[in-house]
Amino acid sequence: MRAYWRDIVRARKHTEASSFGRYAVDRMLSMLLGRVSVPGKDRERTLKFRDGVILTYRLNRGDMQSIREVCLEQAYQLPSSEKRNVLVDLGAHIGLTSLWLARKYGFQQIVCVEPVRSNARLARQNLKSNGIQAEIIEVAIGPMDGKAHFEETAVSNVGRLSERGHEVQMVCMASLLRKLPPGQMVDLLKIDIEGCEQALLTEGDTSWLSRVREIIIEFHPKLVDYKGLIGLLKNAGFDYRPVHKGPMYYFRRC
Repeated sequence: MRAYWRDIVRARKHTEASSFGRYAVDRMLSMLLGRVSVPGKDRERTLKFRDGVILTYRLNRGDMQSIREVCLEQAYQLPSSEKRNVLVDLGAHIGLTSLWLARKYGFQQIVCVEPVRSNARLARQNLKSNGIQAEIIEVAIGPMDGKAHFEETAVSNVGRLSERGHEVQMVCMASLLRKLPPGQMVDLLKIDIEGCEQALLTEGDTSWLSRVREIIIEFHPKLVDYKGLIGLLKNAGFDYRPVHKGPMYYFRRC
């Protein structure tokens, strides 16, 4: 309950009174319901912020967690406030991180990767309704191009590539970066792909890392060797520091 009240205090500070009450109730319900599926759980709600941002979300533990982490705790705050141009968002979910980063750092070209159709639809809605242009690609990122299986859960932000699940299109980073002009650098690569960062960074051709200036990544220690991945990125020419709480790290090319 202590975490709930911390969240509610932040929400009262940042959101408009007209939608704060609904959010407070939904936050409590998401804690109580957890992974339980109930009628109307995915009905859309609207949350209005004092700075003019309007978000659409569902009564889903994953959506609520993302609002808390991205919008209220501002977990994706970067060490410098300099403006940046190109953002690639791997695991875009409902678009909150791309939206927050675009407004904070002025990204002009945004490519989002999100394999879950219902999430991708909300990402388009959230970005468009807040005046952010982005290309949202409904595929999974992986070490190679091809088909893969993606396992969804009742929690909207924890689906991942697996031996089970429905078939999805998988693309590698080299293919994804063809969305950009030849040689265009990625100013920030955001990675939150529920343990699949291990395969992305260790399998297949990783020469694409030379086109990335900064990375902000949430590691999943129960699924990956995150200390080994930190070492790999150091060897690829990045300095690093932990950010926010938990295993989230920021890397910048030396």
